[in-house]
This record gives sequence, structure tokens and C-alpha cells, in this order.
Amino acid sequence: MLIFFPKPSIKPYKKIIEKYGIDPQYCIFIEDIARNLKPANELGMKTAWIKNDEPWAAEFSGESFIDYKIDNLSKFLRRINEQK
Repeated sequence: MLIFFPKPSIKPYKKIIEKYGIDPQYCIFIEDIARNLKPANELGMKTAWIKNDEPWAAEFSGESFIDYKIDNLSKFLRRINEQK
């Protein structure tokens, strides 16, 4: 039986970490719905919210569990790559 746990439940995050042997401190979780970033932050990941005008997506966007607020994903990823 398949059991579905949608974000922002922490269960899918933990399942992926376990399945792939991921160390959260070396990850960044990028999401367009701000509230979905909280579990990733709690697990030790950096978080980035893609800003948008949807009120339901922006709810919680001022919370401390968001490390980066980005307007343009491509530019953000290039900036990360340049920091290597």
C-alpha cells in the first residue's frame, strides 16, 4: 500500500535523505511555496524561496526558516556555481 505524505510534512524529506544517503547540511531546498521550506530547514538544509505574487505561496515568507529569497532561479544557481 502506497501512503502519501504531501509537503510540508517532514516525512517525505526524511525519506529522501534516508533513501539516497543525503547529508542535509550540504543541501539547499528551493521551493515556490514558503511554508514548504520549514521542514528542510529543521533538518539542517539551507532554504531558498522563489518569490511570487500568489498570496497562499507567500504566506510565511517572512519567517526565519528561509535563508534566501530569490527572484530569478537561473541567476541564483549561477551565483552558487560561481562560489565553488
